[in-house]
Amino acid sequence: MLKPQSLALAAAAALMGVSAFAHHSFAMFDEHKVEAIKGSVLKLTFLNPHTWISVVGTVAEGSTPERWDIEATSPAQLARIGIHPETLQAGEKLTVAFHPLRDGRHGGSLVFLVTPDGTAHGAKPEALGFDLKTLKP
Repeated sequence: MLKPQSLALAAAAALMGVSAFAHHSFAMFDEHKVEAIKGSVLKLTFLNPHTWISVVGTVAEGSTPERWDIEATSPAQLARIGIHPETLQAGEKLTVAFHPLRDGRHGGSLVFLVTPDGTAHGAKPEALGFDLKTLKP
């Protein structure tokens, strides 16, 4: 027979597993769409467990620039694709491709970004139907 403390510990461990799984859900993003913003870096928040890139820019040419907050992966995983805290400076021009939020708010999940020198970091733009030459900020 299990002791009450053992049962409580097992229940707590099970609940922690559920919350960890829920934390990593991408259900809020429309993974069937990829949008791209041309704009400038407002802020890079390079922290675990997820980094954030805040960009002021436009999705559609001719529209009013607005703030977009793009969730990225961990700092270690970003470093593997060549993005470090010093890679993106406030005011720097860039293009960010992302899976948009399903609810229409200005945000999404990073797919790739293109720095001013024309380098793509992340997924290959061509594999997603983008022309890298037109993405250069």
